[in-house]
Amino acid sequence: MRCLCLLLMLSVGLTVQAQTGQELLPLTTEDGSAADTVSVLPKKKRNIFVKARDLLIGYLDYYDYDTSYIRPPEFYYTLMLQQSASFENYSIRSHGSHPQRLKLSPNHSYRLGVYFGWHSLFIGLSANTDELFSKREGSNKKTEYYVNLYGCKLGCDFFYRRTGNDFKIRETEGFYVNGREHDFSGMDYSGLKVKATGLNVYYVFNNKHFSYPAAYSQTTVQKISRGTLVAGISWSKHDFSFDHSLLPQPIRDNLSEELKFTHIKYTDFNINFGYAFNWVFVDNWLLAVALTPALAYKTSTMKAQSPDYNRDHRSINVDFITRAGIVYNNNRFFAGASAVTHIYQYYQKNFSLTDNFGMINIYVGLNFGRREK
Repeated sequence: MRCLCLLLMLSVGLTVQAQTGQELLPLTTEDGSAADTVSVLPKKKRNIFVKARDLLIGYLDYYDYDTSYIRPPEFYYTLMLQQSASFENYSIRSHGSHPQRLKLSPNHSYRLGVYFGWHSLFIGLSANTDELFSKREGSNKKTEYYVNLYGCKLGCDFFYRRTGNDFKIRETEGFYVNGREHDFSGMDYSGLKVKATGLNVYYVFNNKHFSYPAAYSQTTVQKISRGTLVAGISWSKHDFSFDHSLLPQPIRDNLSEELKFTHIKYTDFNINFGYAFNWVFVDNWLLAVALTPALAYKTSTMKAQSPDYNRDHRSINVDFITRAGIVYNNNRFFAGASAVTHIYQYYQKNFSLTDNFGMINIYVGLNFGRREK
């Protein structure tokens, strides 16, 4: 989850400054006689890694907020234990004369990790608990990276996802056996593969009185309840491969033509604008909620069994980014839970696809190494 932060910290840790030699310059008095030589140190040049480190620390440590509303960080370092659960589900619908819906998702995956933090950046080790306690085939393994950077004014979300093939059918609508609608939920399905990459950058308007880090990175403490408008821009790329021939036989026998696609690939550009609120219901306790709808422009390519559905397509849809968290933080110790969810909606004539995924974290930690005042 924190791989980007890991790379940044490694860059900082591997930075080496070149040492320059001293140059002795003679000085002369008013009558022209030589004076004692003095040592003059040339100004050191900062290499690109040092500049990147200084820029990153400036971003993480910068604050211009009202300290009567937000308590600034008091420590440099953090030790944290975290349990993370990733989730995803896909809802595929046909909207023609024979409406149908399939909802597909794998079981949640869980990771347990120990992290060391420095200036809000974390490096650590985590393990997939499913792989520790049960045997899974390599083709079922996922690749997932979720990175969320929370600054005073600017924030960033990044995700990189490659699914496995261990999906299950969770819900069905519009499928009949012997004239009666039948529910096929719970059956295994290995014919869906999804690839997705995305980046979201946003600005926090009321940053003098509202703190995202207080709710989601535990580096500050919100002292008085406040809300803020949030606005940003996003880019993402999605690739879906769907093999309907691997569906259970009763579903295949009833499957509408609109759902017999093999591949959908689309790029999403959106402008998002929403509202976030931090509620301090007891001293050192915080409940946070944020909802950010997005107006999205999508360009796509679809391949289907029927040539009538093989087309390029452009559309405007509504996406969503949601956040929620509850945390106790007295600046020395903290504990809580948080979640970030992304919802992408894709529409064509007589067909739609909803992609919902995210991460839930439960954590406990200790801050140490008090900052100089």
